[in-house]
Amino acid sequence: MERAEKNVRLGMTLPLAGADRAVELARAAVDRGYEEVWMAEVNGGDSYALAGAVAQGLPGIRIGTAVVPAQTRTPMVHAMAAMTLSQMTNGNFILGLGLSSPNIVQDWAGQPFDKPLTRMREHVEVLRQMLSGQKTNYEGKTLSVKGFRLGGATVGEVPIYLGALNKRMLRLAGALCDGVCLNMVPESALPQVLGEVRAGAEEAGRDPGAIEVIARLHVVMADDPDMGRNLIRTVFGAYAATPGYNKCFEWIGYEDEARQIREAFAKGDRAGVAQGVTDRLCDAMAVVGDRETIRARIRAYAQAGIDVCVVNPIADPTAVPTLLEEISGCLDGLELRNGGVMRATGSGS
Repeated sequence: MERAEKNVRLGMTLPLAGADRAVELARAAVDRGYEEVWMAEVNGGDSYALAGAVAQGLPGIRIGTAVVPAQTRTPMVHAMAAMTLSQMTNGNFILGLGLSSPNIVQDWAGQPFDKPLTRMREHVEVLRQMLSGQKTNYEGKTLSVKGFRLGGATVGEVPIYLGALNKRMLRLAGALCDGVCLNMVPESALPQVLGEVRAGAEEAGRDPGAIEVIARLHVVMADDPDMGRNLIRTVFGAYAATPGYNKCFEWIGYEDEARQIREAFAKGDRAGVAQGVTDRLCDAMAVVGDRETIRARIRAYAQAGIDVCVVNPIADPTAVPTLLEEISGCLDGLELRNGGVMRATGSGS
């Protein structure tokens, strides 16, 4: 797959407030030079519905999901939503899927959370078939589809991106997908993390430079970094106790924090979990600081291998346009010729 060379660019994430403000906040970003809008999903706004609203309100904007849990909808539903959004965006929609967490998939949605690599591989394989318009018959270890065909056509090919944290999922993204979506990965760990994507691509005989790299960057702009880190502990601290993130943090150099959080969580020790979310780990999970610190760190992400820096402003919705304004333009003049996976591993120039 060939990908046109592009400068690194800024995107923003939704939801940030209620659905009624989605288009308004997306327009605030676009007016300030942000080129893309990416939808996250936990237990708030529905990513596909929000993407449709933004597609109608801001024609021509590239829209993606980063990410929708694969297992909380059937492949048929994912395929119908992706086809619809492909049509609404004139081929400018990206389907980003992720494994999510046992809490969301198993506890909330009542779906099995096992065989993670097999599940993600089979979801990608089935969705490729469905989105191509062919009649789909598939019998896998975790998915079964008999005789489904989309009742319409996509505008071109819908790219499929994979949310990935750990070695095997990162390699799967490199082997099968058009892009990879990262979350809570510090810029210092990108050579290590993207090296796995590259390895997966090369093992599959694919060009690593064709794989786009998206990073969601949780941003707290504050003159007092301690206040900002405490906010990150409150909003995202629990993520460090989930198996996928805990394993990732341990792998990329936060072994002490990961172990303390894991052991405290197993004992139901909330204070111990909070203690394990150190300042160092907060700075790995998010971009915290004053205007210049934040702008410098976002540039560092781009220089370390990110193609699209997707800003998630951690702020009151009324303050979001101002925060977006402060960050806008931070990538101006930064031209990096090769794809993110190539840059991050030091291959090419």
